[in-house]
Amino acid sequence: MLKFNSKKKEGRLLPAYPLFVKDPFFSVWSGADRLNKGNTMFWTGKPRKMYGMVSAGGKVYSFMGLNSGAVDMEQTYVDITSFDTRYGFTCGDFDLDVTFTSPLNPDDPELLSCPVCYFRYTLKPKRKLKSVTVALFIDQEFCYDKVAAPIRGGRHILSDGTEAAWFGLKKQLVMSQSYDDSCAEWGYYYLTGKKAFCTSEASYHMFKGGEPLEFNYNVDQNKMLAAADEYDTLIEAQSGMMTVAFDDTCSIFYFGDWLKGYYFEKTGKNIVEAIESSIAEADKVFAKCNAFDRKLKKMAKPYGEDYLLVLYGGLRQAVGAHKLVLDRKGNLLFLSKENHSNGCICTVDVSYPSIPLFLLFNPALVRAMCEPIFKFARMPVWKFDFAPHDVGTYPYCFGQLYGIRYRNSAPDENCIDGSIFPRAKLDPEWSYTYPMWYTFPENHDLYIFERQMPVEECGNMLIMSAAALLADGDKKMAKDNWDLLSMWVEYLIKYGLMPGNQLCTDDFAGHLDKNINLSVKAIVGIEAYAIIADKLGFDETGAKYHAVAKDYADKWKEMCFDGEKTPLVFGGNADETFSLKYNMAFDVIFGSKLFDSVIREKEVDRYIELSNTYGVPLDSRSSYTKSDWILWSTVLTDSVEKRKALIAPVARFLRESESRYPFTDYYYTDSGRIVGTINKWGRHRGFKNRSVQGGLFIALLADSKKCENKKI
Repeated sequence: MLKFNSKKKEGRLLPAYPLFVKDPFFSVWSGADRLNKGNTMFWTGKPRKMYGMVSAGGKVYSFMGLNSGAVDMEQTYVDITSFDTRYGFTCGDFDLDVTFTSPLNPDDPELLSCPVCYFRYTLKPKRKLKSVTVALFIDQEFCYDKVAAPIRGGRHILSDGTEAAWFGLKKQLVMSQSYDDSCAEWGYYYLTGKKAFCTSEASYHMFKGGEPLEFNYNVDQNKMLAAADEYDTLIEAQSGMMTVAFDDTCSIFYFGDWLKGYYFEKTGKNIVEAIESSIAEADKVFAKCNAFDRKLKKMAKPYGEDYLLVLYGGLRQAVGAHKLVLDRKGNLLFLSKENHSNGCICTVDVSYPSIPLFLLFNPALVRAMCEPIFKFARMPVWKFDFAPHDVGTYPYCFGQLYGIRYRNSAPDENCIDGSIFPRAKLDPEWSYTYPMWYTFPENHDLYIFERQMPVEECGNMLIMSAAALLADGDKKMAKDNWDLLSMWVEYLIKYGLMPGNQLCTDDFAGHLDKNINLSVKAIVGIEAYAIIADKLGFDETGAKYHAVAKDYADKWKEMCFDGEKTPLVFGGNADETFSLKYNMAFDVIFGSKLFDSVIREKEVDRYIELSNTYGVPLDSRSSYTKSDWILWSTVLTDSVEKRKALIAPVARFLRESESRYPFTDYYYTDSGRIVGTINKWGRHRGFKNRSVQGGLFIALLADSKKCENKKI
């Protein structure tokens, strides 16, 4: 647990605090230092208002959300653990502790995918109190994306007597959008308490007295769900629990199949049964969450509180930026949304930086990231001999979106061919989806080569496949896709040592010729293929590609290392340019020793020297950085103190940045501002809530030796 005492005014813990986080569409945050000094929001920053209040003795107090009709309690602390965000409040009548729990244990797929979160409270009266009510409210804006629409709702009495109120759009627009800055316009939200009901405003039941509004099946606009626990008299501390759940009804379109979430497919339960089970098994759930937290704290202890804060800051968003499902053959799929960088689903170079968390706790989830890429790479429309970038835009797997051939013309001009997608200006108030690219025939010129990331994605897929195999020994995916892996390694041998002018995962920086760090990825990718070959029993193949990787690494050193430092590109000036060589990390983790410790340690020394207030810049072209890549770079040194020196500025960013969004991985190291722009509709575009923050766990993965290529 990391705790901030509000009375001491020492700072804060995070730019935004996770409250209820489960998947890319069920994600509620607070961007305020004090929970009752700002409205709650969706991960994009869009308002998703919830209110929390306590009524006691005729007075109404607010602990969550902006409510002018209530008295704000004084917040005394906030603390966080792996899956909890906790607040303390006080007033003249009582003290209040509240806990928001999002069970996202990566080592427990059923718990991870159950779409139910918890709210717990303990109210400690300072004197005898009468007519006490603790209540939560959810605004109807949860039900739609950008334009208000009619909703409907109802109420259930659960098996334990708890009441569950629910609502959703009257016209369910199921799977109606597949773009980045979006909330689902389908599904139903559920709020449970001893009493649950509909009200016209957060103040209705508690301020004005009387009975709550009755639900009907055509709820008018400007309604809220409410849950309330009522006590006639309080003398001693009283604790209670409520739940918030989201039933999306349909989760993923997977190349022609409509898939429900993993939890529903695996258990056969419906949403009401899921809520009932979550309530009945709450103590077991909290025990699992606490056990995970104890384990994580023990693992992170050598690096101190800064690293624990960084891990806590990234954990829930990294897991919650995915959706877990099963395909029709029962294969596990763990599908990321590329949040606020284009919305793609299963982006390979977003999966790659995220894998340390999942390799550490559940390697099956890494294979579940790779499966859709292998599937699409075999489809006729994908004609390239390198790995795809993505398989669509969340929640649709319809084929790679990145690099689609655009034509800058009006929609009605030169749009005869279905493979030409005109770049029309899309109205933000309308939902949209894309064509089913995967169904297009082989002869369509759908993708632009110049907009691809060929070396990047081949290296990523090979490294991810090898790492998952080493982590738990499961060979099936590697065996099933040996032909593709073999094709992609040949691409790296041909083009990887000195990559041409192309994009890499840091595509926001533009094309770069002779990218030294990208060359490292290619070399480690070749080594990864050799490791896979060894594990599959192809000894001669393994020996051959180990030799190639070693030869390329020696040539790399000759071409770019002057004995002290390396530049940004081959042939560049090492005194004037630099870049984070984060792609060396898996050479260390595999134990391959292609890049010797002298190079790595000197690189880290230089990074520490060049570090700004909030971290090391990504490279010499700008002051911006990627926090995930800073953490990857810690693995290049064996020194705990040097690792801590790289981590500390990232923790400082969390405590001080003025950008109040979920933990961005892309920010300016001098100002702490998130990189992005404000578009004409007033929304900030930037990298928020991205799954890449799973990469923050890489030091723990390296320490675990879980992916070391042990010789038998």
